[in-house]
Amino acid sequence: MRLPVWAEVELPNRITVEPDAIVTRIPARLISAIEDTEYSAVPTRRKHRPARPSHSSPAAPAGRWSVQHLPAPAGRRGRRVIHHESCWIPTSDADLTLDQALRELTRPGSEPCTTCDARHLPTS
Repeated sequence: MRLPVWAEVELPNRITVEPDAIVTRIPARLISAIEDTEYSAVPTRRKHRPARPSHSSPAAPAGRWSVQHLPAPAGRRGRRVIHHESCWIPTSDADLTLDQALRELTRPGSEPCTTCDARHLPTS
C-alpha cells in the first residue's frame, strides 16, 4: 500500500514541504471497509499465485547503508543499528557500502534493523 504523506524538505534558503509516498504492508485483518464506499471494482483475488519463498535466507539487497547510534544508560554500551537506504527509521544519510555495513555489524553492540532489508544481512 502506498500512503501519501507530507515530507519536510530543506532547500538552500528555506524549509518547505512536498508530497511524498511511503510504502507499507498492512495485514488484511486490520483493514475494514469505509461506510458508504463502493468496492465492487476492487480485485479480491490475485491474478497469479505468488512465488514460494526460498528456504535459504535471502541475499542482502544492493544499495547504501547507514548506522543509527542509540544512546545507553550510564556505564553501558550504546547500540548501533544498521539500516538499508530504503528504511524509514534512520536519521542519517545512507553513506556506507555493503562491505562497510557488514564490517559495522561485527562491532560489539551492532545489530541489523529488523524492519528493513538489513534483516537479511548475515550476523555471523
